[in-house]
Amino acid sequence: MSLEWIGGVVGGVGLFLLGVRLMTDGLRAAAGRALGRILARATKSRLRALAAGFGLTALVQSSSAVTVAAIGFVNAGLLGLSEALWVVFGSNVGTTITGWLVAATGVDLKIDALALPMIGCGALARMLGKGRVGAIGEAIAGLGLFFLGVVFLKDAFSTLAAGIELDELAPGVLGRLALFGVGALLTILMQSSSAAMAITLSAASAGIIDLDGAGIMVIGANVGTTSTALFATLDATPAARRTAAGHVVFNLLAAVVALALLPWMLRLVQIAITPPDNEGGIATTLAVFHTVFNLLGVVLIWPLSGHLERALAKRWVTPLEERGIPRHLDRTVAAVPEVALQAALREAERMLRHAGDIVGAALRKKTADKKTVEEGIAAYERLGAAVSSFIADLSRARLSAEASTDLEALLRARRHADTAVEQARLLVEQRSELADVDKRVAALDDELATAFRELVAASNPEAEHAETAEESVALGRMQERYEQRRSALLAAATAGGDVQAAIDAQHFLAECRRAVRHLARGARELAALRIRVTSATPRVSSAA
Repeated sequence: MSLEWIGGVVGGVGLFLLGVRLMTDGLRAAAGRALGRILARATKSRLRALAAGFGLTALVQSSSAVTVAAIGFVNAGLLGLSEALWVVFGSNVGTTITGWLVAATGVDLKIDALALPMIGCGALARMLGKGRVGAIGEAIAGLGLFFLGVVFLKDAFSTLAAGIELDELAPGVLGRLALFGVGALLTILMQSSSAAMAITLSAASAGIIDLDGAGIMVIGANVGTTSTALFATLDATPAARRTAAGHVVFNLLAAVVALALLPWMLRLVQIAITPPDNEGGIATTLAVFHTVFNLLGVVLIWPLSGHLERALAKRWVTPLEERGIPRHLDRTVAAVPEVALQAALREAERMLRHAGDIVGAALRKKTADKKTVEEGIAAYERLGAAVSSFIADLSRARLSAEASTDLEALLRARRHADTAVEQARLLVEQRSELADVDKRVAALDDELATAFRELVAASNPEAEHAETAEESVALGRMQERYEQRRSALLAAATAGGDVQAAIDAQHFLAECRRAVRHLARGARELAALRIRVTSATPRVSSAA
């Protein structure tokens, strides 16, 4: 291994990685926000999510980019766990396209004659073009560098082949395990399975390692791709960590099966494609093998995905997420409308209590409570989705006139809770937009803030002291103090104060009042409904 050889390998890998990066960045910029729209919209079924992950990875030539993007969307709440997992599974299949490119360009083809003009034309378009034209030029230059990197790697390993014996490189079982580790390590160090594949295919084509050894390195490189997803979740939400864990499970499952069936799979691939007797044959075989065992992983994970999602959903559960898990809903009780209605009532009471917690966090003056509000809303919406689905099933049953009336009351209470939560979201936004509102309000609303908190507490349907009379008293006290503060704000403005500041503060307090009043209205609806339901069906109070 001379310095010239080391320089060739390092330079080839560098050109390869730089080419992939430029292709990725250029295609991302050319697509604009299309990547986000595709991930968010084209994932409504397993097949569509799988196809989206495959297509995007094949396009940008980076499974890491698509996987990290999917994790980012899960982190932001734009993708659910199931959709994100199938995008990631699809990206594992899409990344095998790199092997096909290397195989296709490694068969006695003077690709450097094609690579250099691509680099020149692409760089020129990047320098002179603007917007999408410049981005496409960057992608073309990146593809040229990709090809040039393959040329350097091919030449370097062809030179090394004459001086290395396979038996010395990988003797026995330990040598095979070492090859697996090398494949994984290359991917982890370079953060690119594509580069590890290029090195593996180049070494195999040069005769440095045999077909089985190269297959093991390909499997190791495939497992190594999980490191990127794990790095991306170091400071991520539990949902993002579940997505990364699903990625690890998929790759390990595919790797175990591929290792167990390695000799037979490689021979079957050779028979199926009957490669020509040239240096591109082994690269083509490995590219097909890489695709086949990832597709096999998809086939194996398909019937297991439901169990995997449920198992992952139980991991890294935060207290706020626990709030979003229904406790009283059971599909089997939907056949008995009276029992089902009481179960839905209990979950609606939980929803209203969560809405009160969210509103309470939004009313506090600390800007740090914004994250608490956002996390609370996510849990609230998750519980709301379960309640909505349950109510939809219940509404399709034959309901009596009384049960229909009760269901309407439940829906009205739900709308009040939803409105209160939406108001809490607006309050947080207003607090960040009007940075000085806190100072103006804080100087005037000590008593009003207390009244707001009292009404939120009195509107909690799960509290032991929850009574309509207490809620009415708190509502009256809040309204009285609100009018006093509004008058004080107007008086300060007319006495020469900042009129716009007074208007902003008054508007902020009005939004606070709207939020807590909707909580109170929802509590009244649920209190009246509980009286009707429990008096009509006292026997089911423990069953729900």
